[in-house]
Amino acid sequence: MKRISVFFTAFALVFAACKEPGSISVPVTVTFSGNGHTGGMVVPSALLGPAGLPMPLPVRGSLVKTGCTFRGWNTQANGSGTDYAAGGSYAFAVDTILYAKWKADWTGIDETASIFGTSLILGIAYGGGKFVAVGEDGKMAWSGDGVTWTGLDGTASSFGTSNILGITYGGGKFVAVGDYGKMAWSADGETWNAVGTSAFGGSIVYGIAYGGGKFVAVGPLGLMAYSSNGVDWTGLDGTASTFGPSGINGIAWGGGKFVAVGQNGRMAWSGNGETWYPVGTSTFGPSIIQGIAYGGGTFVAGGFDGKMAWSGNGADWTGIDGTASTFGTSVIWGIAWGGGKFVAVGWNTKMAYSGNGVTWTGIDGTASTFGTSGIYGIAYGGGKFVAGGDNGKMAWHEYP
Repeated sequence: MKRISVFFTAFALVFAACKEPGSISVPVTVTFSGNGHTGGMVVPSALLGPAGLPMPLPVRGSLVKTGCTFRGWNTQANGSGTDYAAGGSYAFAVDTILYAKWKADWTGIDETASIFGTSLILGIAYGGGKFVAVGEDGKMAWSGDGVTWTGLDGTASSFGTSNILGITYGGGKFVAVGDYGKMAWSADGETWNAVGTSAFGGSIVYGIAYGGGKFVAVGPLGLMAYSSNGVDWTGLDGTASTFGPSGINGIAWGGGKFVAVGQNGRMAWSGNGETWYPVGTSTFGPSIIQGIAYGGGTFVAGGFDGKMAWSGNGADWTGIDGTASTFGTSVIWGIAWGGGKFVAVGWNTKMAYSGNGVTWTGIDGTASTFGTSGIYGIAYGGGKFVAGGDNGKMAWHEYP
């Protein structure tokens, strides 16, 4: 205790020597609150220093709150006061309590706000400053911020009562695909025009992507079709797609190529959407591959049994099992990239994120706000992810 006493005595003398003649040193205490944290602690828990001189604030350290991200310090517990950056230096005139500022990882949107009622939301895309979500019974909804939604019925979407399974944006328009070979396009996500001939006949169209100036759509029995404008389509059979009779469930563009994924662990890649080359080993074995995304120089694919794989070129793949993906045996339905990370979603309310597509951190149903509901679609745009799934549920998460 003698050494501590000497230190504070010396501090007081030095501080007093630096003051103007006749001024009085007034110490202030800044106390830090974890504000509902569920683990860890603030180090230090308080600072004592001279009024009016900067003091360095602590960083988050080990402090955590389940389902939330630390955003620095604030003078109010509800985050409505003055913000102070963790690690920054600030002067205080009076004793102050600073509260950890937490932002929920995901904010839920119920079936009423999403406009889908109890219908499944099967796909989401972002483009032209809007999110557009699609799902069962020809339903669509659009939003400028991913939070407030305006619904479109089957007549407005041009799908009638047919399910809409996928949607993408490119070349200044949205293109949506679904049951019975139906497609539609829209320049603004609000007014939709049916495509006359999709080249799929009466077959379901499972997914669609845009890149390199082309749309490419995929479906059952190895069927594909490509288009430069989303209106006029040229079909490819199972031989040309290299999938044979296997269904193609998902497709993504990145690094100058398309990569398509589907049943029986099959994959194929193409530089132009017309000529396709099979991937030798996808690492999925006979498991179905359901979704794929590209970001940060990496493709990431996911599917049944919680399996994932990543690739830097779309041709050579490294597998990730259900334990490493955090999905266990649950199906991974969709993957999106944005804000410097991948987010994968799937069955049994599972969700996970990764900065590199290799190492994954799981998010439970409470944090994702989906409870026990499945999550089928996800997209990133305007600084946030938006996900959708069972019973018209949605959720959004803003980055950073």
